[in-house]
This record gives sequence, C-alpha cells and structure tokens, in this order.
Amino acid sequence: MVGRNPFPVLLKQMGQLFKIERNGEIINSLKGLINRENDTKRDYVGFMPGSDVKAGDWIINPVNERFNIEETITAFDRMSPLELRAFTISESKFNSRQNTPVSFHVQNAYGSVIGTQSVVNMNYNDSIKASKEHIANSNSADKAELEQIINLLEMIINNQVPLQKGIFSKFSAVMERNSWITGSITSALLGWLTTQIHCHHLE
Repeated sequence: MVGRNPFPVLLKQMGQLFKIERNGEIINSLKGLINRENDTKRDYVGFMPGSDVKAGDWIINPVNERFNIEETITAFDRMSPLELRAFTISESKFNSRQNTPVSFHVQNAYGSVIGTQSVVNMNYNDSIKASKEHIANSNSADKAELEQIINLLEMIINNQVPLQKGIFSKFSAVMERNSWITGSITSALLGWLTTQIHCHHLE
C-alpha cells in the first residue's frame, strides 16, 4: 500500500513562511521547508507542487535573510508530484559571484581592446573619482597603498607614466585583500585604452 505524501504534513508542522520577491517586488508569501539533497548536497527549500516560484526569484525568511533561487525541480514519487524544490544560494554567495573581478594581462595596448568586448566604460575619470571616495571612507589597513595604486593609475591615464606589463604587480597582495579595486582599475584602464585606440586610428 502506497502511503500518502508526507510533505504537506511536514510543511504545516515545520515550514517557515517565505516572502517571494520577483523583479524587486514581493509577489507572494508561501510556506517552505528547508532541506538538502542527499546525493548532490545542494540546499533547497521545498514548496508545494505547482507553487509560483522560479529561478531568479529571491525568497526571504522570517528574519529577513535573503536567498537566490538558482533553479526549481519538481520531485516525484512514481507518478505523483511530492514537492517543488527551489535550490538556493545565500545573498552573500550570490553577491560574491557577481563581484568576482576579471583579470586582464596587459602587454601591448595598441591596436586592441583588452578584456571583454561587451561593455567599455568611457568615463574612466568617474572610476578614479569613485575609487578615491571609497578609499577616503575606508578603514582598511592598506589605505596608504590603495592611494598609491589610484595615484599610479591616474598618472598612467594622464600619460605621465607608461603602461607596462606588471606595473601593478608590487601591489598584488594589497589588491587581493581589497578585491574591489581590481574592478576599478580594469574599468578605468578599459575606458582609457579605448579612447587611446580610437585616437590612434584617427591619426
């Protein structure tokens, strides 16, 4: 004899109420049961089958912790749906993935755009200004070195110092401890190099 699906009973007794956020708006509140798949070791929140929860949504627990839904899969027992599994990652892990800097190795900048072609930030002076403000408001122990990095970057962009391979290498440890600055340097250099290349082609 096949037993009834135990999930609704467990959900009622042990479930937490999650707010469902989609495109920046709370669209619903649903009870979910925190769990983990034994075989994949992936964390998920189980909802009733057919619940309006999908990849890209955020779910918010009763203490306002946020989790991003990477994918949803309906689990079945024979032909009957048991639960909708929403596989999640924490907000901090999601943000760390989004903010992972891209490393570019600069050798000869003339005649090519370095890095990804999709977006080139032309406002490199804005990047430098924002970086200076970030450092000024920072309590980092590396504050003096960070200021040196930005000053060096500014000198390169103002053509006071030539851009050479490994010019920032002596600051590698500081940049690892303050990973945000790598993105700022990349953004500023891409914008500046693009203007240099454009001017070079016009000559």
